[in-house]
Order: sequence, then structure tokens, then C-alpha cells
Amino acid sequence: MAPPPRPLPVPPVARAARGGPPRLPLATVAATIALLSAATGACPAVCRCSGGRVYCNDRGLTAVPEGLPPGATTLFLQNNRIGDAGIPARLGRLPALRVLYLYANALEQLPAHLPPALRELHLQENNVRGLCRRALARAPLLERLHLDDNSVSAAGIEEDAFAENRRLRLLFLSRNHLSSVPAGLPPALEELRLDDNRIHTIPLRAFEGLPALRRLVLDGNLLANQRMADDTFSRLGNLSELSLGRNALAAPPANLPRARLRRLSLAANAISHVPAGALARMRALERLDLSDNNLTTLPRGLFDDLGSLSHLGLRNNPWFCGCNLAWLRDWLRRRAPPRLEVRGLLCQAPARLRGLPVGELRGEMDACESPAAGPAGGPGGGTSPGAAAAAAAASPAASPGAAAAAPGLWVQAAPGGALRVRWPPAPPGASLRLSWLRPGGGAVTETLVRGERGEYVGYSRKAAALEFLQRLEEAKATYEEGLAREPGNEQLLQGLRGVEARLAGFEWPGEVLAGYGRLWVALKDFEWP
Repeated sequence: MAPPPRPLPVPPVARAARGGPPRLPLATVAATIALLSAATGACPAVCRCSGGRVYCNDRGLTAVPEGLPPGATTLFLQNNRIGDAGIPARLGRLPALRVLYLYANALEQLPAHLPPALRELHLQENNVRGLCRRALARAPLLERLHLDDNSVSAAGIEEDAFAENRRLRLLFLSRNHLSSVPAGLPPALEELRLDDNRIHTIPLRAFEGLPALRRLVLDGNLLANQRMADDTFSRLGNLSELSLGRNALAAPPANLPRARLRRLSLAANAISHVPAGALARMRALERLDLSDNNLTTLPRGLFDDLGSLSHLGLRNNPWFCGCNLAWLRDWLRRRAPPRLEVRGLLCQAPARLRGLPVGELRGEMDACESPAAGPAGGPGGGTSPGAAAAAAAASPAASPGAAAAAPGLWVQAAPGGALRVRWPPAPPGASLRLSWLRPGGGAVTETLVRGERGEYVGYSRKAAALEFLQRLEEAKATYEEGLAREPGNEQLLQGLRGVEARLAGFEWPGEVLAGYGRLWVALKDFEWP
């Protein structure tokens, strides 16, 4: 029988002075460090690694760097130039990666190699055109998917694209090219953002099978009452926030969810009347916004069931302060601040009361005069300017003189790096679609505005960045308030970490850091939809 192998010699261990812990020889320490590095993975030279987080953002990268540590939990790759070819298969072999930031890159497809443990994926500000079921199936644990500011169309979303994503809770598709609500949405969905798309019709059962949905944002689409099924919102029994601003509604939609709705925005539509029972039984409603519509009066008792209401937006309506609105004045006095904050309830007619707050009037509203035909500030006549295409360049420091950009379309610089677009009176009830072409890229952002307004102000990246930063600060405060009540809530802790990571990686746009610079805007497809 062969003798057992001799054990390898063990280097002598030196005893520290005064009986301290043993001191390993320098060679042993170096070997140990090398073994640990091989196990955990070294940090790529172009990145910075700290506690499971790998920061490779804002490096001008065209591909995901090699040598990512396998223990990485959060990977920051935003604000680079990474295209589809720059996403390697090895990215899908990071077993611990839970959060991936790839926004503001050059992607046109959903990454095909997603890590299996991924919970949160940020792809905003790319040029992604569609959603592939096979790619999404590689991340079955995905909970948050951010696809704002891309080019996703309804035709680009594969059938049952989300079939394997049963845990998806947040889906952000703001500012894309959707013409309809995506089908086959996962049942766990809690928040769905579809604002600033081209959605013009909502058919029967569009939101069927979404029992957990709590927040639905549909601002800035082409929705009108006659193109929305009666059951559109009635199936959403747990909905707490519904936003329908900047559409073409003539009245609040039928069958709004009532039991748990806390926030309802109908601002910037064409609402000229509100049925008497439109807000009945909405006892949980806290915030209601009816600003920027064509309302002259409201039916008596409209707010009787709104015992929880704390914010009411009524600004920029042609209110006629006669006896028909006296009930609202009395109701407001009973609900005096701080219980209720009311914004913008100022008389527009009759002329003797114009500009006066309704809540301060007394006997002046006793007269039962009839409003003049057509509310003040309503749509005027005029012919469509027709389709036109134009490109304009403006400098914030330049002369404010307007420049004609196309037949019936004027563009001029506005303070703060904004751009003002004006047009002639629109056809009654029409909406105007403005398409903004990004400089140096093919992505298009569309904006829908009511034609009778006569102008639109597009804000620079400075204003957009400031708004984004404010939203992050608000989200952080919300999570911190929740954790003060529930210190051990893991979901709140993860949310706070995510917001803090976004704040840590926040950078002002280069044009803001450099001062003002020139603002280039291309307008195309100027037409009445």
C-alpha cells in the first residue's frame, strides 16, 4: 500500500509582540488577497466599485466593460454610448445583479442577455422600438421596468411579451409611440405610466386582469369620451390615482373607480360640463384637478360626498359668477382652510366681477344672468394651417423677435432657455400634435396640446433636469416618511436605496453646466390629428 502523501509545508507563523494575534508572512498575505480577488472579481479599471455597487456611468463607453465582479448587485451604466452590440452575453451571467441602469445610451432593442436575478431595469432615453418576450423571460423576477423616452410602438410589443414577468409591479412607458394600451399586462402591476403617447382609443376590457393596479397615468394622449369603453376604469377597484390631463375629454369619463380613488386629474381637457353624479361616492378622494378646461359652472351638490378632499384645482376656467355658482361659494366657506386648499376659482364673467375670487363674493352672485354664448377664452374660428414641416434654431440670449417657421407657425426664444411656438386659432375642439426631433438622434418626442390655446412653450433640458431632480427629492422624502412609520419595511428600504442611487448619479446636462449655449429644436409633422 502506497504511503500517504506528505503534507505541504506550512509557513511558520510569527507571534506578535505581547501575545498579540499571529502575523502571517507577507507572501501568504499576498496569496490570500489574490485568492479573494479571483473569487469576488476585480473592479474594471474604468469603473469604481463599492459595496456591491459598480459605477461605470458617464464614461463614454460603447460596450459593457469586462471584468465585472460576479458579486455586483447594482450596475450603473447610464449616460454612455452603449448600443445593442455592446451588451455581451456575460452580462446575463452576473448571478447577484438586481438593479441595472442603462438609461441615456444608444440601445434600439431590449437587451437580450439580462441577469436572472434582476429586479429593476432602467432603459429610459434610448431608442428602444419594441419588447421581446424572449428577452424579458430571462428576467422572471423583474419588478420595475423603466422605458420612458423611447420609440416603443404598439406593433413593436410582442404578443404575451410579459408572460414570464408575473412579478412586474411598475411599468413606465411615458413618451413613446404607443397608439393603444399594451395587451397582456402582468396581474401584479401596481403602477402604469402611459403618458405622452398617441393612445386615442381604449376598447372593452383593456385593463382587465389588473386587480393590484393603484396608479394609472394617461396624460397627454388623444383620448375623447366617445373613444373610451364604458368599462375602461370600472374594473380597477383598487385604483388610488388616475391622471387624464391633456387629452380631449368633453366630460369626466363614465364609471370612474370610486371606493379607493384618492387623486383624480382631469386638467387641460375640453371639459365644458360635469354630470351631477360624476363624483358620487368618492369618499376617499383627496385631490381633484379640473384646471384648464371650459367650465363656466358646476352642478349643485357635486362635491357633497368628497369629505376627504384637501386640494381642489379650478384655475383657468371661464367661471360665470351668477346664482348657479352660489352654492359652491357657500360650500367653500363651510370647508375653509386648512381643511381644503382651492386654487384658481376666479370669476371671468360677468365683466363687473372679472378677476374676483368666488369665495369672497356675497350678494354679487344673487343675479341669475345667462352666460354669453361661448365661454371666454374658448376656441375661435379659423382654418387649419395644414401640414407643414419646419426646423428652427433659437438662442436664449438672442433677440426675442418671433420668426415664422412654417405657414401659420411661429417660433421664438423665451426666457430661461425655453422655446415658444404659436399658431393661428384652431378648429373647435381640435388638438395639435407637435413632434420634437432630438438633435443628432432619430428619437422623436410628441406633445399634444389643445389647439385653441394658440401657443406652446417647450422647456430646455435645464428645466426638465430640475423637475426630475425635484421628483427624486420628493420620492426620497416619501420613502423616509414611510420608514419612520415602518422601520423594518424591506420594500421601502429598497425604494429609498434606489432613489438615493439616482440622486448620487444625477448630473446636470452639459449645456447647463456650460451656461446657456444654443437651443436647437426641430419641429415636424405640424398637423391637426
